[in-house]
Amino acid sequence: MQDSRHFRTDQFLRKNSPNSGHPRYLVIGFDTEYQRETVTNADGQVELRNQVLSYQYSCRVITPDNADSEPHWSGIVLPKGRGDDKRLTVTEFVEHALTAGFRALPDLKVPVDVYLVAHFTRADVPGFSDFKDEASRKAMNLENVRNLFMNVSKDIDVKLKRAGGSRPIRLKVKIRDTIALAPTGAKSLAQLGDILGFEKLKLSDDPDKELHYKQHMAEFMEANWRLFREYAIRDAEICAQYTSRIIRLYCDKTGKFKLPVTLTSIGVDLIRSYWEGQGLDPLAVVAKEEVEETYWSKKHNQSKTRKKTVSTQKLHWNEDFFTECYHGGRNEQFWFGPAPEGVWYDYDLASAYPSAMALIGAPHWDTIRAIGSTDELLTRFAPDDLAFANVDFEFPDGVRYPVLPVRTENGLLFPRKGNSTTHISEILLAKQLGCRISLVEGRQIDCDRIISRTEEYAPAKRPFIGFASNCINERLKHPKKSLDNLFWKELVNSTYGKTAQGLRERRIYDLRDAETKPLEPSKITNPVFAAFITAFCRGVLGEIMNALPPEVQIFSVTTDGFLTTATDKQMRAAAFGPLGRRYLDARRMLAGEWGIYEIKHVIRQPVGWRTRGQATLQPSSPSDWEGTGMVPKEDERVVLAKGGIKLDGLLSKSEQNAEITRLFFERKPTDKLLVTMGAGIREMYEQGMDFVDKTMDRRLSMEFDWKRRPAQAGEVSASYGSGKTCKHLAFSTGPWDTVEQFNTVRAIWSQYNKEAPHCLKTVRDYQAFASYFEGKLAAQGDAGRYLAKADGPLKRLRRDLAIAHKLRKAGTHELKPNAFGRERLAKDSKLKVKELAEFLADALDVPCTKTDLDNARKKTVFTPHQVPRTAEAVSVLEAVRRELFPLLEIDQFVTPKAAFSLDVASADMTLPPRDRMKD
Repeated sequence: MQDSRHFRTDQFLRKNSPNSGHPRYLVIGFDTEYQRETVTNADGQVELRNQVLSYQYSCRVITPDNADSEPHWSGIVLPKGRGDDKRLTVTEFVEHALTAGFRALPDLKVPVDVYLVAHFTRADVPGFSDFKDEASRKAMNLENVRNLFMNVSKDIDVKLKRAGGSRPIRLKVKIRDTIALAPTGAKSLAQLGDILGFEKLKLSDDPDKELHYKQHMAEFMEANWRLFREYAIRDAEICAQYTSRIIRLYCDKTGKFKLPVTLTSIGVDLIRSYWEGQGLDPLAVVAKEEVEETYWSKKHNQSKTRKKTVSTQKLHWNEDFFTECYHGGRNEQFWFGPAPEGVWYDYDLASAYPSAMALIGAPHWDTIRAIGSTDELLTRFAPDDLAFANVDFEFPDGVRYPVLPVRTENGLLFPRKGNSTTHISEILLAKQLGCRISLVEGRQIDCDRIISRTEEYAPAKRPFIGFASNCINERLKHPKKSLDNLFWKELVNSTYGKTAQGLRERRIYDLRDAETKPLEPSKITNPVFAAFITAFCRGVLGEIMNALPPEVQIFSVTTDGFLTTATDKQMRAAAFGPLGRRYLDARRMLAGEWGIYEIKHVIRQPVGWRTRGQATLQPSSPSDWEGTGMVPKEDERVVLAKGGIKLDGLLSKSEQNAEITRLFFERKPTDKLLVTMGAGIREMYEQGMDFVDKTMDRRLSMEFDWKRRPAQAGEVSASYGSGKTCKHLAFSTGPWDTVEQFNTVRAIWSQYNKEAPHCLKTVRDYQAFASYFEGKLAAQGDAGRYLAKADGPLKRLRRDLAIAHKLRKAGTHELKPNAFGRERLAKDSKLKVKELAEFLADALDVPCTKTDLDNARKKTVFTPHQVPRTAEAVSVLEAVRRELFPLLEIDQFVTPKAAFSLDVASADMTLPPRDRMKD
């Protein structure tokens, strides 16, 4: 390990000024290699820590004009020992990196503005000894950005010893993370290396040895120092090179030579720059304005003023209403268990959110006003106008997929009737499906497609279309999977998310103030835009799903696509409704394309259990892709959505699919899954912890989420794993009538599993819950009070029958002659209590003794409707009427009929979902 040294002033460039025309930065890509170990702390407790083996750096001096000649160097530093106190400080690490640079490049001049960049800072920043002590940890000015350590508001002040012993040379260090700058689908360091054409090194060609070495890096370091050093430094080099590329890409598009904090923040900067270039005020586009507010400064002990961005007055008055119209994507599981074999296509809307954004007209925010009547709502507006409403609604029974969203504590629901607050596109689609709609409250905003009655506006450009079109055109200039291609794809797709940021409360832990705070809105957050974009995409999906022929099955819908047996021909026909045509207009305007959907996967047989919980029982074969124009990759032959279940990340997609299907078919009610999770950022920061794995048992949850109502059910044989087969419950679904039905089922299902955990694996399992549900529903209100847990409805029936018999109520006054084979009994005979007890117990299996009936007969009043109306209770009462009391008034005993049940029709669930020959 090299000793630190003193540095000369002439080795450093001056600090970047705020308006510098020639900014420059030192980028230090850094990484730590470590090995997990257990230690005994001062309290005698065993805990996990990371033994830091080495620190790696890769440095690049970057300026706007040295793109092809960046001075760069890399190296590795070893800690002084194994203990936490032997680790390097940030300052010591930077000193080593700079010392190596000045030795390798004698004429090197280094900027004092430094980006210290790692990939997953949660793991690497705690490797510095500064992180272990509370005071020095606070001096790092760390913040929680997407559960990563960065310092955005305030730099780390690194002081280097100056030759001659005078004042130190001060570096301003900003910690950044390449994960926050990586496109979706390329979040790993290996993927970033692939993008750069800079392959991540392997420790061994044998996967088992590779895994062993990664878990025992100290052993590998000792055995093969040369490869260890090269492997370790490579990660730092990828970080440095990727950072340099992003800075230059950002500068090329915005003119700002700096590193943004996140990739999505670039999109916000770019669209605001685009609006400015169109002569628009970026604040005015999203109905915001800058105002001055007065506040009391404790520091200065006087009033001060500051600028603050707020919504314009007209939007502010209506902001809560528009926010209620924002719901996000549609996610539902329409089938539980193994689906029939066939060809299942996974379709996605092409560029869903950008296409919807392109349709938004330029709003005139001062025209926000109420919609006056149901007739105005349903006749005046087009699907892409800025009109929103709260409506009462009721769909006809035949609508398979209602389209008006209702928000619940368990996500969006699409019931047959209820109350919904949404955009006009979904409301007009509902009307098209025959839905009865009644306006409760509505708002509209004039834009370039709606002319005000009082003042005419010149048509304005749509605020998003030019930006989205430019992003798509730029993306098409570059090869797929290249950085530029992924950069532009990420920008256009992430801009929608920024319009919705902060609308639904999402809380994050603030490291500086040590408290959880709401995520702040972005500079382009706007509830009108966010509500329009998501509603229009839901509407297009809903229109297509409802237009498909009845024989077509839909297995699930997820945000912007669905898994279905519909052929391309059927999809083309279904995608030509009013919303589909408008969506197609957007696709043509954006990219000159005519298709509104694309195929992501094709499989032969799926299995599903809950929202975002689906896997593949049979992958597709090459012939299943005929006519698609695609040559499938291996991953495209498998659909897998794990529904929140975490599996070993080292497994391939097909291996994870095999494991999750095994878990599903072999699950038991008491199954738990050993989950490995990294320590949380809050816990790490508060305790100065390393990033270590924690294992915990979690109950395996692979049951239906009840967002739809079971319709037909049966058991089917399914094959999974390596030739394993079993029979399993499968059922199709329909919509709930109301949200209340869904909430009731969810609550009773929760109670059912609280008493004892259950799985739905057979028809008998389902029927057991349906019976339990029936009893609970029937026992609501007075009938459920003091009801015995075991055989409650039957014991209540026994009690009330005894009381009625004593008082000769509810048709118990007349006996059936010769009842249960006793010739002495005439219709006016008096039945003995003992005989009634024997009849109930022996003939009808009702738990009953003479003592039970004697106790019940002490009551002097017969109260009707106290027996929960279960199928079993009604069956017993019918037998009593048939065999004992022919005039028995059954309805006097049982509660009124429940509004709904979980009854399902028995069906052959293996039938093909469609006749392929007809297509």
